[in-house]
Amino acid sequence: MPIQDNLHGALLISVIDFVLSFVIIGGIGLILAMFPLLNRFGKQNEEKHLGKPLAVADGSGSAAAGLPAVSPATEAGAVPGIHPGLNDQQLVVLLSAAASEMLGGPVRVEKFRPLTAKDLNWAAQGRSVLQSHRLK
Repeated sequence: MPIQDNLHGALLISVIDFVLSFVIIGGIGLILAMFPLLNRFGKQNEEKHLGKPLAVADGSGSAAAGLPAVSPATEAGAVPGIHPGLNDQQLVVLLSAAASEMLGGPVRVEKFRPLTAKDLNWAAQGRSVLQSHRLK
């Protein structure tokens, strides 16, 4: 049965579009509501596969999985670092592994230091210049 080209047909199409809009938006809402569940499952799998801590120096001189050895004194949190849960050496290992994974090749960290207030001021000034709307 074709929809007629008159007021009744226009109202019918409007009602159909209205209902379909809610169905589609509701479906998108359900998909978005599933993301926290997916995150929970992802965290469980991550803990299962990656839950092993970095290698700890045991005096034998060997580190597991090719990771640099971390002394027990620094692992216990004796040396404060940039990240609240990791010392600086562990943070460098994680950042270099992430960079290596993203770039698809080996990465060498040549220099690592926390930013100072002076560095942050220069960075803010640079963003200000880059994000300005002045015509050039």
